[in-house]
This record gives sequence, structure tokens and C-alpha cells, in this order.
Amino acid sequence: MADRTENMLAIAVQGIGGMNAFNAGVLQTFRERGVRPDILSVTSGAILSAYYYLDEQNPQALADFYDKYFQETSEDGIPDEIKFMQYALTGMPDVFRMVSPWERYMKSFPLLTWNDWLSFCFPAKTYESIRPDSFFEEIATRFATSDIGIIANAYHFAKDKAVLYTNRAAREKTELSIGEDDNYIVKDMSADGIKSCLQLIQYGEYNGEYDGAYQYNPVLSPLTVADHIILVTVETIEKSLKPITTYFDVEDFKLKMLFKNAIYAELNNIELINRLIKDGKLVDSEYKSIQVSMIQPNEYRGYFDYFVETPTFFANGKARAEEFLSIPATT
Repeated sequence: MADRTENMLAIAVQGIGGMNAFNAGVLQTFRERGVRPDILSVTSGAILSAYYYLDEQNPQALADFYDKYFQETSEDGIPDEIKFMQYALTGMPDVFRMVSPWERYMKSFPLLTWNDWLSFCFPAKTYESIRPDSFFEEIATRFATSDIGIIANAYHFAKDKAVLYTNRAAREKTELSIGEDDNYIVKDMSADGIKSCLQLIQYGEYNGEYDGAYQYNPVLSPLTVADHIILVTVETIEKSLKPITTYFDVEDFKLKMLFKNAIYAELNNIELINRLIKDGKLVDSEYKSIQVSMIQPNEYRGYFDYFVETPTFFANGKARAEEFLSIPATT
């Protein structure tokens, strides 16, 4: 049963590796300015940003985390392009490692069939997550105990459905309940759930699930109980900030379109309902108009920026959030 309080605010935060500094900058500004949503929907790397945003003991937790990260990574003197290749080929420290040829060989052994050889030479699983169990447990505990409704999404491959890991507050404030329907599989917040939500496709599945960003980045539909939804993206969804001129631009475009398509569909659904209500064609009291605002970067991040966070993108997030908060509220 949804707790439909007046002026309910929901925040949905997109996450993409190497671009999460932007959403972190936005959330840090929200924390400093006292912006506290009723519901928070987070996907992929935005989960870590939300974890620090919800630190009740340290309001500067997000800024502190990124200050330390930038200090450690800026001192190595390695250009971003080289750093990207280093991470892609060898792994990312404390996050994932490359699966070795020997491990692939043992998995495909004895290489008796064509499929065995394909699996060995062109493996689906190329990385292994090396984050400790405590990492996922700490995030799940903070999310589960928050009075803000938290929704973190994974993707169930066999069922082709979003898996929504939710805390009690999220289920009380939305129409979600534990179980499965035509659209979602709703589960209680857990460490295994957070691990699924961060399971890159290159890691292989975890309990049949992958990182939810491949399907919804982020999930919006359950947030329509709110009066106002703020969508924070880490890549502009209205237009590209760079023309397609090279192979790397093509690959960058394909990946970003993957992340954009579901958002387009959900935003269009909300806009349709709003238009029908405004035109007097939808008068059922079950429906209401929903204000949707977006905070998007105006700094381009491309193919070689995946995995590599920068202080300028964090600053861009803070600046864009300040711009948003300075705009007078509309009624």
C-alpha cells in the first residue's frame, strides 16, 4: 500500500562506469543543500554514490571518497587513454581482475567441440569481480535501514525482467510488493542483491542476474507515485555532445543508446499521461500529473573515459545541481 503523502519527491540516478563522478557531484550538492527524497532509485555505479550520500555520520562522505580517489589516481601521471587500456586489459584495482587464459582453458577443457573452442577463444566472461563480501553487505545494510525508499535494479536474463531490490520504506511508499508480476521481480534488499546489481555482463551472471543498467538505467515507473521526479543522468539523453567521426565514437554511441532507450520509453509514458490529464481525456482520480526534471552534464565523456573518473566531471555535477536548485520552483 503506497503512502501517498503530498509533494512526494523521488530521485532517479543513472550510473555508468567512469561517469559516476557526475552523479556523485549532484548527490553531494543535494546533501549539502538538504535535498532529501522520499524515494531513491539507483542503478549500477550510482549505487555506490547513494551509499555515501546516505551516510548519516558524515555529510561530506561522497566528497571525501572522491577526493581520495582523485588524489590516488592523479598522482600516477598516466593519461586517461592509457589508463583505460590498462584497466580493460588487466583489470581495475579493488574492483575486478582479468580472467587468465589458463582459467579459460580449464573451463573449456577438453576442447572437444567447436563450442568449446569458441568459448576458449572468444569467452563471454572476461573479468572476475574482486570486491569482498563485506562491500556488498555494508551497502545492503545501509539501504535496508534507511527511511528513504531505496530501489536498486538488476536484470534477470532468463526471465527478461528487471529485479528490483527494495527496502521496506520503498515498498511502503510505492505500489511494489515482494513477488513477481508482468513487469518486475521485487525482492528484499540484500547483499546478494547488491552484488547482482553490480554484476557486469563481462563477469558472467550471478544467481541468473546481471547489472540492471543493461535494461533500465535507472528504473522510473515505480516512482510515479511521487509528485516530482528528478532524473540525474551521467550522459545527456536529449542530444549527443559530440559528432560521430571515428570507430570509437560509433562504439561509444551504441553503448550510450543502450542506456538511453529505456529512459526514453519511461519518460514518454509519463509525458503521455500528463498530456491526457491536461487535455481532459483522462479523468480517473487514480492518475495525476507528475513533474519530471532532469539534471544532465554539459561536459562530454567518451569511449576512453569508461572506468576513468575525473574531478572536472564531479565539479560539473555539483555545478549543474546548483544551477537546478537556483531555478525558482514552478507550481
